[in-house]
Amino acid sequence: MEVAQDIVKKNFTGIDFKDILNDLIKEIEMRNYMITRISNIDNILDRSNSGNGTDVKFRYYKIVEFCNLESCSQLISSDLLAGVFMPVRFIVYQRIEEDKIYIAFLKPTAFANLFNSKKIKDLAEILEQDMHDVLEEIVF
Repeated sequence: MEVAQDIVKKNFTGIDFKDILNDLIKEIEMRNYMITRISNIDNILDRSNSGNGTDVKFRYYKIVEFCNLESCSQLISSDLLAGVFMPVRFIVYQRIEEDKIYIAFLKPTAFANLFNSKKIKDLAEILEQDMHDVLEEIVF
C-alpha cells in the first residue's frame, strides 16, 4: 500500500464543520450503510507525531465508521480474515489554523488487494465507488 495512491482526500470550505459532518452521515445512510460508531477526538489540540517533533493541531477530528451488513457478510463469507478491514471509515478533520475541512478514506480496493479473491475485490470496488459518490454528493 502507498499512502499517496491509496488514501482519497477531499477538502471543503465555506461550511460549518457540524453541517458537513451531518451531510456526510446522511449521504452514507442514503446508500443503505449503517453508522456503527463516530469517534470524537475534539479539543485535543496538541499531539506529537511518533517522535519526529512535529505537532499536529486540530480543531475537530472525527472517525466515522460504517458498514452494510449484507456486504460485510458476503466479504466474510469469501474469507474469514476479510473482517479485519470492516467497518470502513471516513476521517473528517479541521486544523486549527485553517478554514478547510478535510474528509479522507483508505480505498477499500487497497485492502482487497491483500486477498487473492475476485469476490472480495468486486465488493471492494462497489464500496469504494459508494465512498467516492458520498464525497461528491455532500450538499451544503
